[in-house]
Amino acid sequence: MKILVVTSDSEMGGVTTAGINFCNELSRRDNDVYWLDLSLKYLCKDKLNKRVKIGKLTGRSCYWNLSQNDIKKKGFVKKISLVLLGVFKKIAVRAGFWYKIIFKTYTEFGSFDVAIAFRQCAPCYSFVLNKVEAKRKIGFVHGELKGMGKIDSWQKHMKLFSKIAYVSDAVKEGFLYEYPELSCNASTIYNMIDVEYIKQQARADSLTFDRNKVNIVTVSRIENKHKSINRIPTVCRRLKDACVSNFEWYIVGDGPDYEQCVQQAKDLDVLDVLKFCGAKKNPYPYIAQSDFTVLPSKSESFGLVVVESLILGKPVVACEYPALKELIADGVNGLIVGQGEEPLYQAISKLILDERMREQLVANCLNYEYLNDKAYRQFLEAIE
Repeated sequence: MKILVVTSDSEMGGVTTAGINFCNELSRRDNDVYWLDLSLKYLCKDKLNKRVKIGKLTGRSCYWNLSQNDIKKKGFVKKISLVLLGVFKKIAVRAGFWYKIIFKTYTEFGSFDVAIAFRQCAPCYSFVLNKVEAKRKIGFVHGELKGMGKIDSWQKHMKLFSKIAYVSDAVKEGFLYEYPELSCNASTIYNMIDVEYIKQQARADSLTFDRNKVNIVTVSRIENKHKSINRIPTVCRRLKDACVSNFEWYIVGDGPDYEQCVQQAKDLDVLDVLKFCGAKKNPYPYIAQSDFTVLPSKSESFGLVVVESLILGKPVVACEYPALKELIADGVNGLIVGQGEEPLYQAISKLILDERMREQLVANCLNYEYLNDKAYRQFLEAIE
C-alpha cells in the first residue's frame, strides 16, 4: 500500500514518537510510506526508517503557519506581500477557511491508498481532506476530550474522514459519549511501538544509579495542568517528613512549567532526593536503571511511557485515567492509584519500604510482551 502520514510538526513528545513508530512499522511491513511534516523542520528525521520517503510543501502553502518571525527574515518587497498575507490570514482563520485557501496551490505528489492526518488539528485534518487524493482517509485523535479545551476548529472535520482512529478504547468512548453522531466512522488503533529500538537505546548510554537507594523515574513533559508534575515535589516532602528518605527520584523532560517545578522543589527542600535531569534525547537508560517509574498525570490518551517502562521490565505507578486499564494489570505489573497527591504518596511510600513487593512486580514485568500485530490489524480493519 502507498500511505501518506501528515503531521503539523515534529517537536519531540509522545505524539511525534508515536508517529515515527507508526511510519517505521508500516514500512517494515512492506508498505510504501511517505511522511509529511507541515512545519518542514523534520526534527526527528534521523529516527525514521530509511525507506520512509519525505514529503515537501510547495509554493504558497509553505506559509500556512505564517508568523511575524517569518516576515522579519524577508527582504523589503517580500516583506510587504507577506504582511498583506498575514492580514488576510487573521481574517481567514476567524472565518474558518484559511487552511483550505492556503493549501490550494499545493502540488500533490501522486495519489495514495491511505492518507492519514496523524495529529488532531485543523491544518492536518484540512490538508488531508482537501489536498490529498486517497482511497481512504483517516484522522487520528491522541487525547482525552476532557483535557483538550476548545476543539471546534478540527472537530467539524471528523465526520468527513473514512475513519477516525482513537488511540485507545477509552478515548473513543469519551468522544462518542459527547458526540454520538461520530460513531459512524469510529475505530481504535493502538500506538505502534519499536520494542527492539527501546531495548537497544536502553543499553546505549552508560548510566549508573546508587543501588543502595530506591530509584524512581518520571519521564514526561514538565507541565502541571495535565501532567501534574507539581505533585512530585510535594510527595517527596511528605516522604521525607515520614522519615522515608532512602530514595532518589529523577524527572526526565522539559516543558513550560520546568522552572516553576524546580523552584517548588527548592522551596520544599527536596532537591537532595529529587533530580531534574532536563530533556534527554535518549531517556530509556533512566527507565532501565530505575526500580519503578511514576506517571502522575491527570489525563493521558494512551500512555507511551507506561508501555516503554513495561517493555524494559519496570513496573509503573500511575494515577488513574480511562485508558490505563488497557495497559496495566493493577497489582501485577504496576499500581493504579486514585487521582491526587494522597494516593500517590501512599503507593510510593509502600513500594519504597516493601522490597519484596517491588521484586514481585519486576518479576511479573519480565513476562510482559508488546506486539504490534494487534495495532496493525486494527489499522487494516479501519481501512477496509
